[in-house]
Amino acid sequence: MEFVSYVLGVVFQALFDFLKFLLRPVFVVIALILYLVYKIAMIAWLLIQVFYMIGKIIVAVVKGIFVTLAGFTYVARSPDDGVWSPIIRNVAQGLNYFQIDTLSYVLLFLIWFTVAWGVIRIIGSIQMGD
Repeated sequence: MEFVSYVLGVVFQALFDFLKFLLRPVFVVIALILYLVYKIAMIAWLLIQVFYMIGKIIVAVVKGIFVTLAGFTYVARSPDDGVWSPIIRNVAQGLNYFQIDTLSYVLLFLIWFTVAWGVIRIIGSIQMGD
């Protein structure tokens, strides 16, 4: 009985080795396909993260532009006297110490204008399909 079990063991081991030899290319192809799918999913996730960050930056820039524009509101109290919004007033009060408070309004507008111009240039340089 020992001889029969030894022969069957050798036969089944040879059969198993032969099947491994025949199916090895199939397993390699399956592994390559799964690896490709994995890498495509990683690239897709990275692109989603990049677009999310770009969206956050665009929202922050647009919000900053609107906050700056909202800071330029002028409320007239009387025909001779008017009050700028609190944002501009705080900037002017801070620069009053250096005696350049009247220049702060011009500087704030120039900062806003430069940011808006830069954003327009960046958006204008984006070319679809190239």
